[in-house]
Parts: sequence; C-alpha cells; structure tokens
Amino acid sequence: MLFKLLLLGGFITVVYYTFFKKPALPSSKKHDKRPEEAMIPCATCGTYADIKDTFMRDGHYYCSRECMEA
Repeated sequence: MLFKLLLLGGFITVVYYTFFKKPALPSSKKHDKRPEEAMIPCATCGTYADIKDTFMRDGHYYCSRECMEA
C-alpha cells in the first residue's frame, strides 16, 4: 500500500513538472540596466546624460562636444 502511494506521488510530481511548471526565467531584468538605457555623468561638468547620446574619449563619457574638447 505504501509503495503504491509513493509511486502515485512520484507520477503526479513528474506530470506536474512536465506540463504545469513554468520554466525558470533568466536573470531578473529589474536590476539589470541595458547599457543603452544607462544614465552616466559627464566627465567634465557632471551632468547626467543617456549613454547613447554621449561622446566618449579616452574611456570617459562627455555630454557634448564642448565638454569633450574642454
């Protein structure tokens, strides 16, 4: 009797994980900002700008060409 209950429980578990369990999501995107959405400070004036609108020179980001050339 106990063996039949364990076998039934195992069968139900396999069916559940095969058909009803949602697959695990990859890493949470709540805390992960994509680089193109990141706001970063200008190396000269400190103004925050969207990374896709900035200029980069020597590993530093600048909000405008004027700041980059200063």
